[in-house]
Amino acid sequence: MKRLNVVILVGLIIGIVALSAGAAPLKIGISKIVEHPALDAVEQGIIDALTAAGYERDVDVEYLLASAQGDFTTAIAIAQNFQGQNVDLVVAIATPTAQAAVEVFRGTSIPIIYAAVTDPVSAELVLSATDPSGNENVTGVSDMIPVAAHLRLLQDLSPDITRVGIVYNPGEANSVILTNMAIAAAVDLGIEIITATADSTANVPLAAQSLIGRVDAFYVTTDNTAVSAIDAVLAASEEAGVPFLVADPTSIAHATLSAGFNYYDLGLTVGDLVVRVLSGTKPNEIPVTYAAKAEVHLNLDLAARIGLEFPVSIIEQAASILYGGVIFNK
Repeated sequence: MKRLNVVILVGLIIGIVALSAGAAPLKIGISKIVEHPALDAVEQGIIDALTAAGYERDVDVEYLLASAQGDFTTAIAIAQNFQGQNVDLVVAIATPTAQAAVEVFRGTSIPIIYAAVTDPVSAELVLSATDPSGNENVTGVSDMIPVAAHLRLLQDLSPDITRVGIVYNPGEANSVILTNMAIAAAVDLGIEIITATADSTANVPLAAQSLIGRVDAFYVTTDNTAVSAIDAVLAASEEAGVPFLVADPTSIAHATLSAGFNYYDLGLTVGDLVVRVLSGTKPNEIPVTYAAKAEVHLNLDLAARIGLEFPVSIIEQAASILYGGVIFNK
C-alpha cells in the first residue's frame, strides 16, 4: 500500500512538471500603422510594462509584432493573421490599426487594447469615453492633443504668425479630426489654417513644398503619414524660413519645437491596462484612458537655422531643450 501511494505521488509530480513544462506562453499581437519614433516608443513601453509585471518575453508571453506600413488593407491582413495564430490579446497602435483589429475580431471574446488613438468614440472603437460597455472587448489609451493650445503656443512664439500650414493625410481619421479641430479653434484666435494633403509618405514633400510662401509656420499633429516623412516638412519650413511645430516630442530633432506627450510613458500606461485585462478585468470595465499633460520641447539648433529666438516665456515652460545636438532636460 505504501509503495502504491509513493507511485501515485511520483506520478502526480511528474504530471504536474510535464504540464508546467508544456504550458504555452500567451500570444499577444501588437500591430502599429507605421514605424516611426513615437509609435515605436509606445510599442517598447507596452513590452517593458509587461516585463515589469512578471511576463517574461518568450517564456510567459510571445509577442507577434507587425507594422502595416501606412496601409489599412495591410492592417486588416495583420489582424487576420493574428486571428489565425489564435492570439490571446491584441494591442493596436494608432487609429487605423485599431479600427482594423476591431473589424476583424468583431463578435469574438479576444480583448483589444488600443494605443495612441486620438478619438476612440469618433473612430467607433467605443460608444462612450466614460462607459465603454457598448464594445465589451475593447478599451485603451487616447493621445488626444490640445490643438488650440498648440496654436496659442505659435502665437506666443511670434505675433506675426497668422497663417499656419498643416500637412495631413485625409485618409487618417485621427488626423482629419485634429485638422478640423485646428480649423475651428483658429477662428477665435484670429489664425488662418491652410492645409496640404498627402495620402502617402511619398506625397508629403510635395504637400509641404506647396505651403512655402503661403504660411508663417508649419504644424503637424499626430498624423502618422506626415510624421513618417517629417524631414520633408522640416526642409520646407527651413526653405520658407518659418518655424515648424510638431505634436510628437520624439521628433524634436526634426522640428523647431514640439508640444505633446511622452509616447514611451503612454506605452507604459497601455501595458498596465494589458496586465489588468490579463489579470481578469474585462475591457468594458475600463473607461477610455487619456495621456498625461503635454510638454513643450525646444530645438535651439534648428531655430538658429531660421534666425528664430525663443521668447523667455516659452523657454521657461519647456520640459527640455535641444542645443548642440544634445537634449537638456529641465
